[in-house]
Amino acid sequence: PVDDNSEHDFNLYCADKRTGKILWEKTSYTGVPKVKRHPKATHANCTPATNGKYVVAFFASEGLYCYDMDGNLQWEKDLGKLDAGAFNADWAEWEFASSPIIYKDVVLVQCDVRGDSFIAAYDLKTGKQKWKIMRDEYPGWCTPNIYTLEGKDYVVVNGYKHRGAYDFITGEEVWKMSGGGDVPIPTPIIGHNMIYFNSAHGKSSPILAIKTSAKGDITLKKDELTNDYVTWSIPRGAGYMQTMLIYGDYLYSLKWNGSLTCYNAKTGEQLYKETLERGISFTASPIASDGKIYVTDDNGIVYTVQTGKDFKLLSKNSLGDICMTTPAITDSIIYFRTMKYLVAISK
Repeated sequence: PVDDNSEHDFNLYCADKRTGKILWEKTSYTGVPKVKRHPKATHANCTPATNGKYVVAFFASEGLYCYDMDGNLQWEKDLGKLDAGAFNADWAEWEFASSPIIYKDVVLVQCDVRGDSFIAAYDLKTGKQKWKIMRDEYPGWCTPNIYTLEGKDYVVVNGYKHRGAYDFITGEEVWKMSGGGDVPIPTPIIGHNMIYFNSAHGKSSPILAIKTSAKGDITLKKDELTNDYVTWSIPRGAGYMQTMLIYGDYLYSLKWNGSLTCYNAKTGEQLYKETLERGISFTASPIASDGKIYVTDDNGIVYTVQTGKDFKLLSKNSLGDICMTTPAITDSIIYFRTMKYLVAISK
């Protein structure tokens, strides 16, 4: 970890998305961070969430905060010390990175940490806890996701000891499975009536395609690649940090070494595997829009790749700064958060 015991301000900024002008800045917390950070991380790893009326900022051990769109604090919650460092090395403090999500006026947080791991739901307008479920899980940096089956909503989470889904209303566990990388980071993604998981640390690095109809314990047995609810799986080769991408019928997986692999999302068939650049690390996850995939390496080079079953590199462009965060797209503008800047790029 970074040995820094200085006082920090934990800030939330609102910028005009067309001009970049800072409209307001709020300091949620001031103090010495309760958990040290990884050298590649910050103390503000979690992405804010908004529904257009409220914005939620999660600073882990320093609190969960909800503001209105004018920057007025609506509520805050202390969730205790959230140390998501290495499960097998007490000295390895890495900070926390699971982002909150908002769905139907509910804030959901996944807190897989040293000690008491949990997933919890809070009322967006009041901060009142709706439910909290304890999890037997190693520390991780996963963000939850939502899927709907037959009109009912479920919260799905990645994990090592406890990957699975919960009833959105009650928090009741619906299904679970164990195995995979023992430091889970990527977010599960939804498509084709399946949930796709990847993880990679330790001895295993699988990609899993799970039916949204899954129930009970669906853990794969030794040497098993499928079962009643696992449509297909690949035991090794998944990315460690990067969330996968679904675009149309294709699933894209990126690894630290710049290897981009395309699969048939429905069958798991590998369609291509290409290296974008050698000798450079990739931390950010790929995103896509308008038939193009955007991949950013740690040096801030953005690779534009054509979607589809055949690999075609369309362009390479530099942001001019280190970038380890996944960009966001809205209204035909791509936003990049680099080490020093917030960058907006449009056609």
